[in-house]
Amino acid sequence: MPTILEYFEGHQVIIVSAAPGSGKSSVLPWCLARSGYGPVICAQPRHFAATVAAAKAGEEWERDVAFTTTRRLLGETRPPVVLAAFRAVVIDEAHDRVLGTARAAVAAGEMGRVRVVVCTADGPADEDALSGFFGGAPVVAFHRAAPNPVLVHYSRGPVLDMLSAVVDEVAEIHGSSTPGDVLAFLPDVVRVEEACHRLEQLGMPGLVVSRMHDHFPAEFMGDALDPAPSGCTKVVVATDVAETAVRVPGITYVVDPGVRSEEPFEMISREAARRRLGVAGDAGPGHCHRLYMQDNYTGFEEHNVPAIRRDGSWHAVQARAHAHETCRMPGFELLGPSGLPELDDVVGQLVDGGYLDKHTEPTEKAERKAYDED
Repeated sequence: MPTILEYFEGHQVIIVSAAPGSGKSSVLPWCLARSGYGPVICAQPRHFAATVAAAKAGEEWERDVAFTTTRRLLGETRPPVVLAAFRAVVIDEAHDRVLGTARAAVAAGEMGRVRVVVCTADGPADEDALSGFFGGAPVVAFHRAAPNPVLVHYSRGPVLDMLSAVVDEVAEIHGSSTPGDVLAFLPDVVRVEEACHRLEQLGMPGLVVSRMHDHFPAEFMGDALDPAPSGCTKVVVATDVAETAVRVPGITYVVDPGVRSEEPFEMISREAARRRLGVAGDAGPGHCHRLYMQDNYTGFEEHNVPAIRRDGSWHAVQARAHAHETCRMPGFELLGPSGLPELDDVVGQLVDGGYLDKHTEPTEKAERKAYDED
């Protein structure tokens, strides 16, 4: 923290690179407020993560630290005088490169008196990209080693039914392994809820089932984050919100099917696999059960493709690209050299898809899709 404060004396924007669960969205805003940079606003692309961060910060700092999503922050920067009420802005999960995050970072950076902290969990490659975009902004990196050794278990063959494989693996861990809490990943809310239902139907003694995803009511988030009752094992079935946005404490076992939370489903990167592995061993020596073969892991891409540059976001990118061309909206540069699509016939495609009206103005559908957070 002293390094960040020192850099603020000569720089408006600072890049903070740290692993999930290191306090980028819960501890950092609190420290900034305590050090005289309050009030602070912290923006996350995920509503659930913003709610969890606010709960961790506690009521005593509610006047000095505000938590919001990047989409809402964009609304609060119109007019800019509202953002000017804050002395510092923390933009978390910049590694995901959703367009709302890119726009929020640019909007905050345009406010000359506001200090901006842009946070990433993607390591040196992303640090360099973000630093270069913000004119050589200094980087403060916290690269911690795993607290305990983690043993990796690969599948011996292809997995044909991901959902059943996750449920079976969790049941086997609970029935035959050394006691310890389990975090199991699945790519979407429907599968998370179905897996929880199946595990509850098994009626295994001492197994407490929780879920974590962005559509789960915030008032029940303690079920996933709090310790299990004495003598019980907690299993948390989660989307990748538990990979980067919210860290589940006390996990010994991770069950990873190797699929990310996007449509259409695609395999995760090696970088994401390492992040999931890193959650295991939080309470002691851990185990990561990868429901794919080691050869599959070798074939994964090294890094995640930013969300806004995936095929599923094509219309969202086109909608904002059109706005960018017509009103020179900044923010696309942060997406990388291939972030901006070709604009040939983009207007016709967007009108046909309901993203632009007959006056070529963005529709409500375009605004919702372009800046949608999970």
